Amino acid sequence: MSDARTTAPLLSVEDLTVAYRGIPAVNGVSFTVAEGELVGIIGPNGAGKSSTMHALVGAVRAQASTLTFAGANILGQSTERIARSGIALVQEGHNVFGRLTVRENLRLGSTARASSAGLAEDLEWVYTLFPILQEFAERQAGLLSGGQQQQLAIGRALLAAPRLLALDEPSLGLSPTAVDTVFASIESIRARGTAVLLVEQRAQQTVAAADRTHVLSEGRISMTLSPADAQDSALLMKAYLGS
Repeated sequence: MSDARTTAPLLSVEDLTVAYRGIPAVNGVSFTVAEGELVGIIGPNGAGKSSTMHALVGAVRAQASTLTFAGANILGQSTERIARSGIALVQEGHNVFGRLTVRENLRLGSTARASSAGLAEDLEWVYTLFPILQEFAERQAGLLSGGQQQQLAIGRALLAAPRLLALDEPSLGLSPTAVDTVFASIESIRARGTAVLLVEQRAQQTVAAADRTHVLSEGRISMTLSPADAQDSALLMKAYLGS
């Protein structure tokens, strides 16, 4: 039996280019993400990882031969329209509304849902995934630790019921324990059937967890790694340093 994921990718990106004042940050990047897949993107600082992610959700202007999601063209679409199509982005930096409570932050995530059907079940699942959010539901988000804020940011995105969850450096600035919590949640999210696109600096953990991991260097994909490559420290060093 053929694997449907190889014939009908959920996200298809071909020859993606992003430039700032004429200087390319992303130059001819191509990859796909299928339903239920976890795809990683790693590389040194300035390689174009975040620019790639922002291009996918319409946050920066981009050019591409193909940029489709669920069979529909999303190139040039607004961030709101792309979000409603089923892509949720968790941006770098524990991006929460600090003066709102945890519960209010989560409620905001649900506004991007195509339908309210299943919302109660999804909220219960988020609380199961991140129990601290239920415990601190009435606490202001700005009073949470960095790791707790990241859990809230991911939980809020999940309440949009995305088909693809895009995570930009979710472990940045977190304690080792909080990093483990985030990576465990990513595995659970993927196991539930949501596709995940993960931009990360933690090369070994990303390569080990992902179906495949693309290495960006100077705006281009320089290599693609499999989970078996996670134990090759020399290869990971080359991927991380871009040399």
